[in-house]
Amino acid sequence: MDKMLRRMREYLTLHAISIYGAAPSSLLETAPAGHRPSDLLPDSQGLFCVGVEVPGGVLRVGPRAEATYWRTANVIYRYLDAILARCATMLEETGELAVPVFGCFPYEVKGKGDFWGYVSLVKMAEVSGLGKLGKNGLLINSKAGPRLFLGGIVTTARLPAMTSSGSLETGCPQDCFVCQDACPVKAIEPNGKVDRLKCVRHSMRSPLFLHLLKSGDVPEADIGMLNQVSGVDDHSMYTCIACVAACPLADPATGHQQ
Repeated sequence: MDKMLRRMREYLTLHAISIYGAAPSSLLETAPAGHRPSDLLPDSQGLFCVGVEVPGGVLRVGPRAEATYWRTANVIYRYLDAILARCATMLEETGELAVPVFGCFPYEVKGKGDFWGYVSLVKMAEVSGLGKLGKNGLLINSKAGPRLFLGGIVTTARLPAMTSSGSLETGCPQDCFVCQDACPVKAIEPNGKVDRLKCVRHSMRSPLFLHLLKSGDVPEADIGMLNQVSGVDDHSMYTCIACVAACPLADPATGHQQ
């Protein structure tokens, strides 16, 4: 396993991935039923999580920021997907099983606008040492602040706890509430809890998905599938990134210094 982990590190370095970590999957077994590592892969033992930074300049282009951030996300998620799939096969070369947990989709739809990932990537990243959960519901990383897209792997391999950042993450300053003040729909409560439905309904638009729904010809059983293929990646738009853009830790000029 040590040899395989060295190979994975070399592979990640080759592909400019400098933020990653691993942890026991048992740390997420207290998650809601259906969204635990063992629900995705029985006999899971380990978690592996990686993050890719969004350029800080994307947030500073005025009215073009949302569209630019959206397109950057599309590119990064596809890049991450390929890397996760390859890392999963590398882990399986040791005789174990591994399942990628992709950053964008697939996911489960539990109501109008209520989307649940198979396993929480933010929590996976936190227990793997990539950062701390911020007051805006996003991961706060020591280098990128909230400008980090995540992907992960659930595996039956027993991975040693490790992090490329040295476990120096501290998260949001206790006295900072900028993201809450910046949220136009007040989806972030003073205690840091995020109203996900309110956030998603304001911050994303999927014209194609809505158009197909309004046609009235979509069987109930196909709505979830339709959302997966017409409401993600290039087919939906970000319409609000206020909490990320306002965060002082998102500015690479000042950074999130420990």
